[in-house]
Amino acid sequence: MSIFQHIRAADQGFAPRCIFDIGANVGQTTRQIRAVWPEVQVHAFEPVSSTFARLQENLRDDRAVTLHRLAFGSRPGRARMLAMPGGVMNRIVDRPVGNAMVEEVEVVVGDAFCAAQGIDRIDILKVDTEGHDLEVLAGFRNMLAERRIAYVEVECGIAPDNRMHVPFGRLADFLFAFGYGLFNLYAGGRANLTARRRDRGIWYGNAVFVAEDWPEDAVGIDGAAAQPLPAVATSATAVGSHGTGP
Repeated sequence: MSIFQHIRAADQGFAPRCIFDIGANVGQTTRQIRAVWPEVQVHAFEPVSSTFARLQENLRDDRAVTLHRLAFGSRPGRARMLAMPGGVMNRIVDRPVGNAMVEEVEVVVGDAFCAAQGIDRIDILKVDTEGHDLEVLAGFRNMLAERRIAYVEVECGIAPDNRMHVPFGRLADFLFAFGYGLFNLYAGGRANLTARRRDRGIWYGNAVFVAEDWPEDAVGIDGAAAQPLPAVATSATAVGSHGTGP
């Protein structure tokens, strides 16, 4: 059963109209969404040109999907990104990585993008961005503060030596402070890409958070939502290119 099937089963009155697939890769997650909600409007975002071309090909017959060759971050700009054709682990880099292919991508901020597009509410915000997920979420700060995003699905690190993904605890603290609760935590895999071995414990996963119906004075944990994000090494913090896998 997919994450989206779980959401539908647990929240039977939930009828999404708008879903964001950030880090869409070649459309794997969008197809899972479509299998559950055949008519829902999906905005799928993939910044790497070769991967975006495959995304266009795979979803060319789906009229309810809008494709965007964009990355998201906590501020707008341009960023350099690994651009391996067909790669599911492309990510923002601050310097060349050996002979790896790199391309420049456009970075937008979630709140500003939604305002420009006239999008007032997102029913599911899926973020799968190879370690830049917290910066992506920070760009949706206003919508999160007003709980105009119903569900947030985000990839996260579970094992203590996982430096590829944002630790679950950091994501949880950030979203709890905006009045979100943990809906479920889904195991991703046991392949330890840091040590290049297979662990017995879970190395990464996908966390799903849900907007709680709490009064405003119950929202916030020691002002965590208002705290600035840590500095990053790139000129623009943005998403990776990823659809399935670690």
